Amino acid sequence: MAEFRIGRGHDGPARVGEYILGSTTYATPLLTSSFTSSDSIIAYGAMGRDEPLSEKPMLVSLPFVSQLDEFSLPKIRDNDSVILPSLISLATISPDASELVFAYQQEVLSRITPSIDPSRTIIRIPSVAKPESIVNLTEFGSHGAAFSFDGQLGPRDFGAINLRSHLPLFMMTLAVGRIEPGLIPLLHYTGFDIIDIGHSQEAAANGVRLWKNGAEKIEIGGGYRFCSCPACAKLDTAKQEDLLNILLEHNLNIYKTIISESKEAMRSGRLRWLVESTTHNSPAHASLVRLVNRELYPFIEEFSPTTGPDALPVIGSESYNAPVVRRFRDYVASRYSAPDNKPIILLLPCSARKPYSDSKSHKRFTAVIESAMSGMESRVAQVILTSPLGLVPRELERIYPAGQYDIPVTGDWDTEEIAIGANALVTHLKKFSNSSVVIAHVSGGYLDIVRAAESKIEQSLIYTTPEGRATSRESLDALEESLLELKEILSISGGPRTELEGIVSATADYQFGKGAGKVLVPEHAKLKGKPYRLILCTVDGEQVCSYVAESGTLSLTLAGGRLLAPFKRYWVRLEAPNVKGGSIFAVGVQEADYMIRPGDEVIVINGSDDVIAVGRSEMSGREMCELNRGRAVTIRHKKE
Repeated sequence: MAEFRIGRGHDGPARVGEYILGSTTYATPLLTSSFTSSDSIIAYGAMGRDEPLSEKPMLVSLPFVSQLDEFSLPKIRDNDSVILPSLISLATISPDASELVFAYQQEVLSRITPSIDPSRTIIRIPSVAKPESIVNLTEFGSHGAAFSFDGQLGPRDFGAINLRSHLPLFMMTLAVGRIEPGLIPLLHYTGFDIIDIGHSQEAAANGVRLWKNGAEKIEIGGGYRFCSCPACAKLDTAKQEDLLNILLEHNLNIYKTIISESKEAMRSGRLRWLVESTTHNSPAHASLVRLVNRELYPFIEEFSPTTGPDALPVIGSESYNAPVVRRFRDYVASRYSAPDNKPIILLLPCSARKPYSDSKSHKRFTAVIESAMSGMESRVAQVILTSPLGLVPRELERIYPAGQYDIPVTGDWDTEEIAIGANALVTHLKKFSNSSVVIAHVSGGYLDIVRAAESKIEQSLIYTTPEGRATSRESLDALEESLLELKEILSISGGPRTELEGIVSATADYQFGKGAGKVLVPEHAKLKGKPYRLILCTVDGEQVCSYVAESGTLSLTLAGGRLLAPFKRYWVRLEAPNVKGGSIFAVGVQEADYMIRPGDEVIVINGSDDVIAVGRSEMSGREMCELNRGRAVTIRHKKE
């Protein structure tokens, strides 16, 4: 019996889990090889050729035979996992050949079923398979699928990752072939659970020492790069016959180090950053990562949490379209609603310190706004221009990733950054009335964004940085003067402060979709608290939500869940009438909204559509529906 259990935690499609073969449990992700095994390396071998490396269960590959009548099945240990054979010679002829491969594997499966339960098998996926054919693999009854890589980081390797993205979620995934150490973080990130390290032996046999970002030819007596590993300490006194074992030990250490680094990066929420850092390994590697970013965004975004680490490094162009970054831009563009009581739109530069309002520069901006507006600061819509998020409305400055991203602040922007910012600005300003006035209190690259968007901006536009620096005394004086003039020209008068309402309403729209803010914060709602700290919102005397500054998000109460339930968004339906305990597991979920991402605030309903709980999702909505194990929701409030 083979079983794959997916564990708790996400960083994109990357996952941790348990691969259970009989009484042996391997923690995934793990490595596989045909020449060694350990707790972190499961042995791999061909039936009839390779002997078991230990008493532990292994992956056994069945050979191809041209005549199935001749197919015989020697004794395979009860707990070994079985990889079905492929028609390698046919699989590269045409796309139609993939159907022949699947048919052949199904026939083999039918012949071995009396001896081996289908749940012990792993299907080989031809590189030319069609994505739609992957969805139907559940008919095999197999627990996993194997994808082949050629190590060129070209179309075939991207094709393998693309096909993996269409695999049923419960299946274990195996990457086999020529896999360089530097590819491991990307494979882990895109959801591969077991990774072949056979290339370490091939490289050692050719006198090659592998590194995370390349390789090095080693010759006895020649010069070579320093390495502190125990194996390489023997190089200085090694003989030619020792070289193979020394290099093999070193290469294995490299693979083990990188898979360990990848696991730790996932635990700390920095796996995406690690993947981006590997793009400097080679132009081919950078191209593959960019292709994955562009073509597989829906797949990666679906499993990317909506909360994250305290610091999110955003360093190069690979970060411009990282899933959490692109999703933020999409949500602001599609979900943010412009308040109708803000006739002035103030464009400001970002700051290195997050949230912006805690920085020295933004405290200066705030002081000028308060001085000029005299209690009517809430009539000014503050918009922070930044890369690569495009822009951040002041109300959303604490939400992930706006409150956590970390970029080099130099003032120099490349063409792509300016285009992203300009497009975001044009889209954002279309939400406001044409009678509003835009003040651009920006310089450097921020000014380049406004200039690039200027021809498409329909409002009047004022620039207030004559000296080129937004924080200079002259620029701040110009900003104050412009605000004072506009307050008089636009006849801006006093009224109730709406800052708290704006924060909670905008956050509700961002989290739950457009319109949610008006439901949670109607005109008669009462709010108390401090801006960007804890804010409590009550409707008709009942608390509906609270704004939590640390995350920049809303936590719902049952009353808030009942208000949002008619929107039919971010809901999880249970088979049971009520929630017992502090968690909901996937096995108990009947249906769920596919819009749910890990970390989202969700509303739990029963078969009668009664709101019975609210809490935080631990997996995507699709995972809740397709998986039979794992924590789906951590409950915050439930109906007693």
